[in-house]
Amino acid sequence: MPGLLLRTLLLLGAHPAEQRAAAAEAREPDAAKGALPRLRACVREALRLYPAVPDLIRITRAETEWRGVRHPAGTCVLLPALFHQRDPERVPAAHVFVPGRWASPEAARDIRMAPFGHAEGRCPGEQLGLLVTAALCAEVLRGHRVHAVRPVLDPLGPLPAALEPQGIRLRLTRR
Repeated sequence: MPGLLLRTLLLLGAHPAEQRAAAAEAREPDAAKGALPRLRACVREALRLYPAVPDLIRITRAETEWRGVRHPAGTCVLLPALFHQRDPERVPAAHVFVPGRWASPEAARDIRMAPFGHAEGRCPGEQLGLLVTAALCAEVLRGHRVHAVRPVLDPLGPLPAALEPQGIRLRLTRR
């Protein structure tokens, strides 16, 4: 979870308008109750861009045909989440930080994006992870502005494919 927190804060530091909106949400009275939809969207988007689990493994339940080849039920399928969630042919603005894509209730069921998986393969800790990470981000943003020091991210251009938490450097200034 520290990696997710650092990546989310780095992305917010590189996107000042989104950070201002998230900080305003963090100061609202309902924020103490965990009602942080904007920050939760930022966390989901950070996970879409930088999945905690790089590959998902699934087992087919029925015979499946893919690209003209039949595979029996019980076939293991490897889904590279990073590629899947950043496929520009399927995901609009695939390489850009766009937390607003999570505003719709249907977004969490969109099979193109699966930061917590889907159906029976969905992460049982999803709500806890969102609650804790969004709450920690809110705590930081209530009293501080976050500045992305390293790596330098282009807020308009494509984001790097990987962000190692050990290389992230942030600077906090008082609000």
